[in-house]
Amino acid sequence: MKVFLVLLVLWLPKCSPDKHLLRFLTFCQSKETGDGQYDIEFDGDQLLYADPSSYQIFQSLPEFAEQWTPDPDLRPDAYVSLGTCRYNVGLFMKRGNYPPESIVSPTSVIYPKQEMELEVPNTLICFVNNLHPPEVVFTWTKNGQLVNQSMVSQTQYYSNSDFSFRISSFLDFIPQETDIYSCSVDHISLQEPLTKFWEVEVHIDRQDVETAVCVGGVILGLIGVVTGLWFVMKANKSCQA
Repeated sequence: MKVFLVLLVLWLPKCSPDKHLLRFLTFCQSKETGDGQYDIEFDGDQLLYADPSSYQIFQSLPEFAEQWTPDPDLRPDAYVSLGTCRYNVGLFMKRGNYPPESIVSPTSVIYPKQEMELEVPNTLICFVNNLHPPEVVFTWTKNGQLVNQSMVSQTQYYSNSDFSFRISSFLDFIPQETDIYSCSVDHISLQEPLTKFWEVEVHIDRQDVETAVCVGGVILGLIGVVTGLWFVMKANKSCQA
């Protein structure tokens, strides 16, 4: 029996139409405790989410944690929402005559979090978007070898307006010249993992190049002047002789 996704979304406009969007999202894929997600998003940014097992609330924006405190009622709300979702999975599947699961292939891109400098710690981001159902497995490699998993982390799944999902994986690394990294994404829609590569490249500053060209031109000019003077002096000596 294929997994059936139950998605409950409440759209609450705030301030003025088409200006801001506050969204409560609940989804689950099975009847098992620990499955699913409950979160609150504002204008596409996740404000908080609930652990699907303990229903404890976690803020997704730690820089604002001291400015606001989540409503204590959100924990029981998450319990009820996720419980209702799990209860209805089998019911909806039966009433819908067990419809096929909606499967959409993801896209991915890999890029550094900060401007790259050799030997300066940085983070590679593997951003995966437009996937459904929200289940992917990330695999990172460095020069063809699996990386240390302690250097890898990832976000929760975020929902898009078309009910597809997105997620990011992070790899902490120290750029070294010629190193090649890869991020592979395995999803039910893919016959083989979707892999993207990123290579550490040293970009010479344009100003440095212009300075080098200028210095080279001056040196060549001086060599030409010296050579010309040498020929003139040699010619004068020949005339005197």
